Amino acid sequence: MMMEKISTVITWCIAVVMAWLGGMDLKDVGTLAGIALGILMAFISWYYKRKTYRLLASGRITREEYESANR
Repeated sequence: MMMEKISTVITWCIAVVMAWLGGMDLKDVGTLAGIALGILMAFISWYYKRKTYRLLASGRITREEYESANR
C-alpha cells in the first residue's frame, strides 16, 4: 500500500510539471534549463572546494595541491 501511494504522488508531480511545461514556449524552457544548469554547477563547485578543504585540513594534501585544485 505504501509503495502505491508513493508512485501515485510521483505520477501526479510529473503530470503537474508536464502540464506547466506544456504552457511554455521554447525560449522559456531554455531559460529554465539555463538557470537549473547554473545552480547545478555552483553546487558542484562548492562540493569539490569543500572536499579539497577537508583534505587540506586532515593533512592528506599539501597547501600547494590545495591551491592548484582551487584555481
